[in-house]
Amino acid sequence: MTMKLQADYKRAFKDADIRAIYPTEIDDELVYFVARAFVEEFKYKKILVARDMRLSTPALHAAFLKGATDSGADVIDLGQVHTPALYFASGTMNLPGVMITASHSPREYNGLKLIHAQAIPLTEKQGLGAIRRRIEQGKFVDAKKPGKVTKKDVLKGYQRFVLKGYKAKKLEGIKVAADAGNGMASVLLPLLQEKLPLQFDVMFGKLDGRFPNRGSDPTLYDHQEPLRERLQKRKYDFGIAFDGDSDRIAFLDENGQYINSAVIGGLIAEQFLKRQPKAKIGITGLTSRSYEEAIKRAGGKPVLMRVGHAFIKADMRKKDVLFSAEHSGHFYFKDYFYTDSVTLTLLAVLDAYAEAKKEGKTFSEMVAPHLVYEQTEDTIVMVKSKEVALAKTEQYLQSLKPKSIKKFDGFIVNFGEVWGMVKPSVTEFALKMMFEAKKKKDALKMQKQIVKYVRSIAKDTD
Repeated sequence: MTMKLQADYKRAFKDADIRAIYPTEIDDELVYFVARAFVEEFKYKKILVARDMRLSTPALHAAFLKGATDSGADVIDLGQVHTPALYFASGTMNLPGVMITASHSPREYNGLKLIHAQAIPLTEKQGLGAIRRRIEQGKFVDAKKPGKVTKKDVLKGYQRFVLKGYKAKKLEGIKVAADAGNGMASVLLPLLQEKLPLQFDVMFGKLDGRFPNRGSDPTLYDHQEPLRERLQKRKYDFGIAFDGDSDRIAFLDENGQYINSAVIGGLIAEQFLKRQPKAKIGITGLTSRSYEEAIKRAGGKPVLMRVGHAFIKADMRKKDVLFSAEHSGHFYFKDYFYTDSVTLTLLAVLDAYAEAKKEGKTFSEMVAPHLVYEQTEDTIVMVKSKEVALAKTEQYLQSLKPKSIKKFDGFIVNFGEVWGMVKPSVTEFALKMMFEAKKKKDALKMQKQIVKYVRSIAKDTD
C-alpha cells in the first residue's frame, strides 16, 4: 500500500493524543491511516466520530470517515459537538470513537482524541503507540465490505443526561457573561439556556475556526480580556469562558478577576465531601496548594496524579477517585464516565453560588477564603529532548538547595516560601513550569530564574 506521509508526521503522536500543525505535521493522509489503524488494531466494527469547527476539520473528518469505512467499520457521525458530548455518547452507547480537534491549541493546529468504549482515552502506551507502529509498517487490509456512515444527533440525550434531577429554580435571577470563544460552546450554551432559568449573555457565539476574537485557551490572561471588559462594564454575577472543543472552562468573578481552577476545584470538592465524607479527590503537581488544603479541611483524601486528561482518567478508574481538577480548567467526574464535563462543573459552581447569593455574598466574596496563594501562568520552553532537558534541570534545581524535590511527572520542588513544578509537556516538545507563593512577585522571580536556565539549554539537549 502506497503512503505519502509528511516527513514530520511522527511529531503528531503525543503521550495522550494526536495533535500537530496542519498540514505540515498532520494532514488528510495521516488521518486516513490513523482511522484504518484504529479500526484494524482493535478490530472495531462500529465507531463514533465527532468534530469541532477548525478550518482543517472538514478535510480531516472526510479522511477519517473514509479510512474507518475502508477498513470495514460502520461509523456513527455525531456532527459538530463539544468533546464531552462524545464522551457521553461513548459511555451510554458503549462504543469507541474519535473527536477531531486540537482542543485549546492555536488555530493552525488540529488533531485526534481517540477513545475506547466507555470514553477510555488512548495513550502512547495504551494504543497510540500501536497505531503509530501499524502505520510505520503499512500493515492494512482492505475490507471485503466497506462500512457505512450514518448520522446521529446526541445533543438532546446529552442535555437530559447532564440536567437529570437538577433543581434549577434556585438559579432564577443569576446573570452570567459566557465567552464561547467561537468554539463548540456555541453549540453547548443554547442547550443549557433552553432548560436553565438563569441568563447567559453569550459572547463570540458563532462557530469560527479562525478564532477571530481571542485565542482558544481561556485560562490565559490575554485571552480573557474581552470577557474581563464585559464584566467590568456591566452587572453580572460572574463570567465563564471555554476552549475550542469546550472541555475546559474558566471562571472570572463579577469584577473580571480570573479565579484559579484550583479554587473552583476546592468549591466542588467541598460539595462532594459533604455527601461522601473521606472520598478520594484527585490533584496534580500543578494545582494550587489551596486545593489540597481545601480537600483535607473537608475530610477528603487527596490523590496525586500525573498532569494530562488521559492519565487522570486512568488513575481515577484505578483508584476509585470521585472528582479531580486540573489547573488548566479541566474538571473530572466519576459519574461522567471518569471524564471532564464543563456542564457538571458549571452546575456545581452555580449550586455553590446560589447558596452564597442567598447569604448576600458576591462571587468574589464566595471564593475569597480559598485565595490564599498566587500562581504564575504556565511558561513553556521548547526543547529538542524533554528527557535530556529534564535531567539537566534536575541538577540545576538541586544546586539551588531546595527544601525538597519530589520526582513525579517531572519535579515538584519546594523552596519554602515558593514552590512549584517543572514537567515535560504532554502535547509539545517542551518543558512546562509553574510556581506559587503567598506573594506573586516571589513566585514570578523563581519562575523567571528557572525559565532562563531552561532556555539556556534548550538548543543543546540532543
